Amino acid sequence: MSRPRLMTLILTLVVIALGQATVARAAVTREEVERSLRSGVRYLKSQQRADGSWSDAVDNASSGTTSLVTLALLTAGEPANSPTMVRALTYLRNFGPEELNNTYAVSLQTMALAAADPQRDLLQITANVAWLERAQIKPGDRVPWPGSWTYTATKSRHGDNSNSQYALLGLNAANEVGVPVSPQVWTLARRYWEGCQRADGGWPYFTGDPHGATGSMTCAGISSLIITGLRRFQGQETLEGDEIANCGKGGINVNLQRGIDWMASHFGVNENFGNGLTWRYYYLYGLERAGRLTGQRFFGNHDWYREGAERLVRDQDPVQGYWQGTGSVESTQFVVTSSFAVLYLAKGRSPVLINKLRHGPGNDWNNDVDDIRNLVSIVSRDWKDILGGQVLTWQVVDPNLATVEDMLQAPIVYFNGHQAPEFTSEGKQNLRSYVEQGGFLFAEACCGKEEFDRGFKELMKEVFPDDGYSLHPLAEDHAVWRARHVLSPDVHPLWGIEHGCRTVVIYSPGDLSCYWNQAENSPANPAVIKAQRVGQNVVDYATGRELPAHKLEVREVRDFKVDTPRRGAMHIAKLRHAGDWNIAPLAIPNLTTSLRQKLGLDVVINHKELFPQDPNIAHYPLIYQHGRAAFTFSNEDMDMIRKHLDPGGGTLFADAACGSPAFDASFRKFVAAMLPNHPLVPIPPEDELYSKKVGFDLADVQYTKAAGGGRAHPQLEGIKIDGHWAVIYSKYDIGCALERQLGLDCKGYTHESALRIATNIVIYSTLP
Repeated sequence: MSRPRLMTLILTLVVIALGQATVARAAVTREEVERSLRSGVRYLKSQQRADGSWSDAVDNASSGTTSLVTLALLTAGEPANSPTMVRALTYLRNFGPEELNNTYAVSLQTMALAAADPQRDLLQITANVAWLERAQIKPGDRVPWPGSWTYTATKSRHGDNSNSQYALLGLNAANEVGVPVSPQVWTLARRYWEGCQRADGGWPYFTGDPHGATGSMTCAGISSLIITGLRRFQGQETLEGDEIANCGKGGINVNLQRGIDWMASHFGVNENFGNGLTWRYYYLYGLERAGRLTGQRFFGNHDWYREGAERLVRDQDPVQGYWQGTGSVESTQFVVTSSFAVLYLAKGRSPVLINKLRHGPGNDWNNDVDDIRNLVSIVSRDWKDILGGQVLTWQVVDPNLATVEDMLQAPIVYFNGHQAPEFTSEGKQNLRSYVEQGGFLFAEACCGKEEFDRGFKELMKEVFPDDGYSLHPLAEDHAVWRARHVLSPDVHPLWGIEHGCRTVVIYSPGDLSCYWNQAENSPANPAVIKAQRVGQNVVDYATGRELPAHKLEVREVRDFKVDTPRRGAMHIAKLRHAGDWNIAPLAIPNLTTSLRQKLGLDVVINHKELFPQDPNIAHYPLIYQHGRAAFTFSNEDMDMIRKHLDPGGGTLFADAACGSPAFDASFRKFVAAMLPNHPLVPIPPEDELYSKKVGFDLADVQYTKAAGGGRAHPQLEGIKIDGHWAVIYSKYDIGCALERQLGLDCKGYTHESALRIATNIVIYSTLP
């Protein structure tokens, strides 16, 4: 096919592809959820009264609905200083706990104030905590079931699980902003929830309820066990100085696991099991908490957030944006129902930072049940400025059963244990594919166990059998030692495996998880702080402090099978040299797969690897060069490349891996010697290469934090021959980004931006 005809075909396909508004998908999309949230927020704001309040669902819960709506709006991202929130918070501050005298109202007010400006309202939050502590039913009170709460502090009625879960939510919100809660309150509440669990693992509305367990109350039981358990560590581990005594003797709480199993066997988003359609939206908000706090992506084989989001998007009123349920409240109080829906959609979408991996037949993978929960919480607090009101979360994934797409929902997977880790052949392949698709593997020998250490090293040989992928101690100059805190290998040795431009596996032969597990009990312990800093450094190195994608973001997994070249299809060659030429081996396959799948271009997936003097180089209109080390070419090499770049010839596209100074210096020296009469100059922002005339508008590509962050035009340089950019060069990384390789020290572009830049360069190279 001639170059003009090929260019016409490419531009036609690009216009068609870029002009498509939507792509039909069976599953709910991120865009649909965000649109639904915006519509729900607009509805809630439209219902606010002049005094800043919303009409209460029940007469005896003064301001309860206003607190619920305020919490929903803040969770959805409404700024605390917006006019709507200022009016709402001003209204709420008029009510003290004694005046409210209602468990729901006091708890929800506490949650709303803690989410808005906790330091300003510290005294009121403290007063609310004192009221909730007094309102808890104690042994010796005239009403039954110590550890629970009823509607008021007068305790004129037995406790129930709905009031009790909201009391704990309020106390937990206060505790998270620094207001202490009596340890006896947590202990008494935990005993209550353990005692009222049914034999089948579910929870009813109250202890003596003649009816069976329900979905909403089982979610309440699961969340309440976790909230109280965070304050009373399960297991026998203790800190003695800077050493862990009874290391690894923790394990899963049996009651909690029974509750999770009940949810797996009774899961549904179309009804509140045991109550039918009654309080379905109340149940969904409880489901969000249970899923998020347990780190479960799946209950059984149900992706709880996706299924619930699909139902909520479908059920929303398309014009006004509210949700309507059934029953005395949810059928008429649309602001209550809509608040529950907004809370589910907004909080459940929290980006996943770490997947904790199951392995082996038992529970050896989970000796320290709160290790990753506590580490993610620490990172969330540290990243507060870049999270913009969001929270990071984590989840449990079984790589033997999950897909690579499931695993890619988080940028990091983590596992540890005492015994040698066991994965099926499918699980091992998933680990390899996950890393090749941009994922990062973090592992640790719990309690420094030699059995795990030996098993992990054998596992890495199986997953990465290729030459050059050996597990080795990380050198003192590795970026991980300065990623967040200044550390050294002497503090806590780490091992790693390199793949492409980055370290993709970091392994700790010494214990970290037991110390992370103690973070709630001993936050000031030096050994705990040291372990936390090691964890933070690994997380920051692995992610480059870039936020994980939205929970519903489509994760593309590309299959790089060798394809048979087709007549007329476009081929791309990759130039071999001595400067670490293949540091991003999947860069071009990622690019060409995207070109074929997204734009429909007739392009060969796998690139051809050529030396400069290979006579076949003449058949490739685009040659790609990449590396991170110094290199040189002979005069004969340069002659062959120069001939290929003559007017009407091919295009050389190059970039420095992760902004490598060594490669950058060599490349500049190379092109100056090869084309002495054609200097390498900046490609101006107004050039058509950056415009829709070629493909994408590149005015707002995203730089990585190592490259300064922010959005702007790409900083490309080039050499023009006969009016055409024959050489296109980026001193910032593109190739590693095409592999989705994140790295704290990688100066370059994000994956999506690199894909857009490279797409334009491919299309431009076909211009006549």
